[in-house]
Amino acid sequence: MKKILLFRGCVVPVLLPAYEAATTQILERLGIKVTVMNKANCCGSQYVEALNQKAFLALNGRILALAEAKGMDLLALCGACTRSLKNTKIILDSDKRAKTEVNSLLKEEDLEYTGSANIKHLLDVIQEDIGILSLKKAIINPYPGIRIAVHYGCQVIRPNGALNLETSTTPTIVDNIIKLAGGIPVDYEGKNRCCGGPLSTMDKKLAGKIGREKISNIRAAGAKGIITVCAYCDVQLTHAQFGTRAVKSRIPVMTLPQFLGPALGILEDDLGIQMNRISPGQLLDTLSGMRE
Repeated sequence: MKKILLFRGCVVPVLLPAYEAATTQILERLGIKVTVMNKANCCGSQYVEALNQKAFLALNGRILALAEAKGMDLLALCGACTRSLKNTKIILDSDKRAKTEVNSLLKEEDLEYTGSANIKHLLDVIQEDIGILSLKKAIINPYPGIRIAVHYGCQVIRPNGALNLETSTTPTIVDNIIKLAGGIPVDYEGKNRCCGGPLSTMDKKLAGKIGREKISNIRAAGAKGIITVCAYCDVQLTHAQFGTRAVKSRIPVMTLPQFLGPALGILEDDLGIQMNRISPGQLLDTLSGMRE
């Protein structure tokens, strides 16, 4: 069984632990053993990154060095963490001076960054380590053509070339996965626009406006659920639906592994679905298989 080291980051364990639970469940169902990284630090995305580039590289270099010490590829669930780690690897692998500076700091912990570890987002793992054909064969309880909106998120697909996915302007991988699971991915206005999440600590009013606009466009397209592949985006698109909308008009937001899990025959409780702020019960009720 292939093994992968999970870097949880800051947002997932605090605000979205169900994302970790569901990811672990589906990956182990699909033949990948997940080990949680211990003693990891924050990647410093956006905030440290904007203030001190050397500190930012050191934070991410330490995470990568810890993965190298374990001899495993690194899985990051958060889009911001994925971008930070992959961009750091690009810089350290191409800038000898930056690599030397980072390693001089890591030496205090007997760590060293060499560049041997690969950083992967969940989509990379599905595409490269599992394979779309293997995923298709594992679907035993497909959805009956329910309409689903995909939100990829800015930092999962951009900048183009930093991730091992298709073009950042017209990504299709999650749409294709939804089809495999029996759903119908729907297009909507502003599909690849930001959800507003990164702005939430600086301008909550603007962040909320952006999030509500995206929800409005998704609603207009007739989607019954929203699938995300980033913790920030999941939290933002859920939060944007409170305070201004009636309960019945809220659209459930699920991480991709939560959506995939029931189609793979994994029970809802094991996927942390009971922790979702907006219940996806109506969506899951369309499945023909047993639920718990």
